[in-house]
Amino acid sequence: MNRLAQIVNPVLPHTLGQGGSEAGPPAIGSLISGIVGALLIFAFFAAFLYLMLGGFNWITAGGDKTKLQAARDEITNALIGLVVVGAGWAVMTLVGNFLGIEFPNLQLPTIGL
Repeated sequence: MNRLAQIVNPVLPHTLGQGGSEAGPPAIGSLISGIVGALLIFAFFAAFLYLMLGGFNWITAGGDKTKLQAARDEITNALIGLVVVGAGWAVMTLVGNFLGIEFPNLQLPTIGL
């Protein structure tokens, strides 16, 4: 591979790419894949915790109409968040399959000279 045709970030370690000595596109692709995966996991857990909080508030509302409505709204928003996260993952996977991109192993193209 021609080193002049790669994008190399001197801040990133050379072993970030494929576990070897490659830098540039494999390293940046792995970094982007890791960030996207971490954001999806964080969003799922945040929505799940918000759902649990809404359920707890529902149980402890004690029959108060305003507290019940607030808890119902929290549960509804958490479910909408779960649907949005799931739909985002599904769209990402569908687009990746359509374009031939593997998101866990994202490889950015290089310019050959």
